[in-house]
Amino acid sequence: MVSPTQANDGLLGGWSELIYLQPGVKVLTLPEEVSPRQFIAGGCALPTALHAIDRAQIQIGDVVVVQGCGPVGLSVAILALLSGAGKVIVIDKFESRLVTAKSFGVDETLVIQANDPRQHLERVLELTHGHGADVTIEATGIPIAVKEGLNMTRNGGRYVIVGHYTNTGEILINPHLEINLKHIDIRGTWGIDFSHFYRMIELLKRHSDSSKNIAWESLISRSYTLQEINQALADVEKGSVLKAVIVPNLS
Repeated sequence: MVSPTQANDGLLGGWSELIYLQPGVKVLTLPEEVSPRQFIAGGCALPTALHAIDRAQIQIGDVVVVQGCGPVGLSVAILALLSGAGKVIVIDKFESRLVTAKSFGVDETLVIQANDPRQHLERVLELTHGHGADVTIEATGIPIAVKEGLNMTRNGGRYVIVGHYTNTGEILINPHLEINLKHIDIRGTWGIDFSHFYRMIELLKRHSDSSKNIAWESLISRSYTLQEINQALADVEKGSVLKAVIVPNLS
């Protein structure tokens, strides 16, 4: 079992059956149209993706590249399509994740090849006629992805960094060649607020009926019991599942 952790302000309750809500905490109730499973499929990834899309300011017809196809990256790709992107390209090292992205209607998926680390960058340039993406959104948390993202974004394009919500290290960047000469607009995204959760629920509600359905639940690869928590974490780390869900009463 996973060892419990404690923050300075007390137990966070992430693995708890009950959580004490302090007075003044904002609470949202799920509408009838949204199932708990749909909500947890969005989890914290979907509101995080909403914030990134806000920062990206995607315009109709934009070519959007998403680096990373975890829950945040895939949510970003879905929202980019809903925002009117002309083409959405998703990059990841796990082919199974990219298969799920294809099922949501993204236009192109690119696998990062360990033996040819520039292949996906060159393919993005090929797909954009040598110009690069109008908008690139990083959702990997890997430092080298930032350098690659700058190089696959067009002159005057926008680069949004959302995957680095913790300190994962540094990367060498050429300010003249990779930023100034290209007039790239770099936008950081860290954290979410109450409005993003509210808008997430409204989004899930709008796209939950049969005529406008987005299969949010297909982000969930597998459900695990409490006894399988360590296995769930290991499966996520090695990429065999996209999103793992713990069901306490599952036996």
